[in-house]
Amino acid sequence: MKIVKKLTLPVLVFLVMGLASCSSDDNTVHYSTNSLKNTELMTVLKSKGYQFDKDGKLELNELANNTTSLDLSGTNLKNLSGLDILPNLKDVKLSNNGYGPVFDFAQLPAQITGVDLTGNNIYDFEGLVNVKTEENGDETVTQLHKITKMYLPQTAKFNIKDLVRFYREKKAEIESGSIDVKMETAKGDLQKYNTIREIPDENIRANFKKYFSSIFDEDGIHIDISKRLSNKDRSNACVFNKSYGVATAATLEGVQYIVNNPYWDGKLLTVNLTNKAKLPYLRPCSGLMTLSLTDVDASEGINLEDATNMTGFLWVKVSGISEIDLRHSTLFGQRAIEQEQNGPGGSSLVFVECPDLKKIALPEKSGLRSYMITFANMKSIEQVDLSKFKMISNLELGGLSANCRVTYPELTEFHTYDKKTSFACMQDVFDRQETKDFIKKYLKVLSNDGMYIDGVEWSSLISD
Repeated sequence: MKIVKKLTLPVLVFLVMGLASCSSDDNTVHYSTNSLKNTELMTVLKSKGYQFDKDGKLELNELANNTTSLDLSGTNLKNLSGLDILPNLKDVKLSNNGYGPVFDFAQLPAQITGVDLTGNNIYDFEGLVNVKTEENGDETVTQLHKITKMYLPQTAKFNIKDLVRFYREKKAEIESGSIDVKMETAKGDLQKYNTIREIPDENIRANFKKYFSSIFDEDGIHIDISKRLSNKDRSNACVFNKSYGVATAATLEGVQYIVNNPYWDGKLLTVNLTNKAKLPYLRPCSGLMTLSLTDVDASEGINLEDATNMTGFLWVKVSGISEIDLRHSTLFGQRAIEQEQNGPGGSSLVFVECPDLKKIALPEKSGLRSYMITFANMKSIEQVDLSKFKMISNLELGGLSANCRVTYPELTEFHTYDKKTSFACMQDVFDRQETKDFIKKYLKVLSNDGMYIDGVEWSSLISD
């Protein structure tokens, strides 16, 4: 019996430990190492059955571990951080989430290689590629986020600087299907991505054939946005008016293929039609310097982030836009006085009867110079702050709301030949005390020899 007892005790201990071990393997709950800080995403995941502990760590159960694709469409999820808490997630559906006009791939964890962006109004796709351009024009394109599947919204058809460069770099894989890239059509169908585009308006298409023929496809009707503008075409201005064969246009669709094109250097976009036109969303390239718009609806937006050479605005009856951000310009008001003091090349802000414009953000520089500044019948503008300017050749103000704050410049420079700043205003501006103080301080006087002394020439009261 003693022998049996000696054998039985170790066996029993072994059996108990074995059972305890099996029980531990079956019932231990594992959690993610990191907590999910994105409460918006956590709420969405909880609604889909994912479990979290009190510290925000994800329970790594069968659902979490087996999730390779996640449908987040229609959730309007703005913050995409923390998606990598799902260890095997590779594909996310982000359709109909109200994204746009910019989507940044840097928001997505590196493990996500498939994304569905259909149903959004996205025009720019940042964080997808990086482009280094040599002096001779050669480009080195580096993919910043690995993609094996990308479903794009219809608005993606206008993008050149991101998607076309990605397409050129990965053309063989896209055409073979190893990289699945599709784009939404106007009917909502998905078609394999390509770079052939239509110019719907006949007048604009004829204008493009004359001035930008190098990007037309072989059929002579469509354009191929993967083609680079020729050296001749790239320097042509983009002008839609009667003199350039576009007196009227049913739609301005297609202007993006020129003005947003990183290879364009035509400097000027003019839209002056006999009919009111709606401008599509624009993100002009650095080739744009002057934006001249008359009777245009700009409610789709104008993003000047890439327009680093922007120097001139001539806007008459432009509606639908409330803010202009010039802070990215490295030229506006910052060139030598010889360049800035004369038109049409000098830096200018001319705004007439633009009913929705409220704010203009200038470059974060002092000592700016301008050829012309005009604010006329601008009832919504909140302030006219000219404190950053040290030289203005021509200044015209009037028709401002009583609540609009006007801050006049401290002028230290004047036109090198005329030796003056020409100033005119309407009665409403003239009646302001700050205006009278400005005129009194800088009013032009004559020297003994009859020559002008640097100062302000009071032109006149200009009528409404």
